[in-house]
Amino acid sequence: MKLFRSAKQAPAPAPVVEAQPEADARPTTVRDIRGHQVSVVVVDDDEEVRFVLRVALESAGFRIAGDAGDAETAIEMVKTLQPDIVVLDLHMPEIGGLEILPLIYEDCPTTKVVVCSAISATYMTEAALQEGAWGYIVKGVSARTIAEHLIQVAEGGAVRPVRPYPLVRDFGSVKTL
Repeated sequence: MKLFRSAKQAPAPAPVVEAQPEADARPTTVRDIRGHQVSVVVVDDDEEVRFVLRVALESAGFRIAGDAGDAETAIEMVKTLQPDIVVLDLHMPEIGGLEILPLIYEDCPTTKVVVCSAISATYMTEAALQEGAWGYIVKGVSARTIAEHLIQVAEGGAVRPVRPYPLVRDFGSVKTL
């Protein structure tokens, strides 16, 4: 068995460069929607998750207005900061995300809440959407996917639930403007 080419063989072909996707590609950064940088408050009881979300969303062009690890801090922060988007975990100490959702909308009706939770049960997705969530992301998807989801929400539309695996039921668009 020969390990090297003999001098008589033709040189290897040049590498093929694939065409880059054009206009139909989704944006991966958000910039100045409605005249200002989109502000986000991240609410999750896990400090590492909050850190990862902050880094991912800042790199996508969002302004992180703040983050909170519990419901009481989150509600006060949202009331004070009036962010464009709140990324909300469902599993929180003392008061869960489903209980926080209506409280956020009482204090800040123009804020869009997107749930980002490890809970993948369809009934929880439905409950969050019925409470007014603009989107539902199951943890385990890439940071880029989360950023793309929030860009869609920031640009004015709710989007279907995002999971790291296919969803049996198609929710379609959950809100329209």
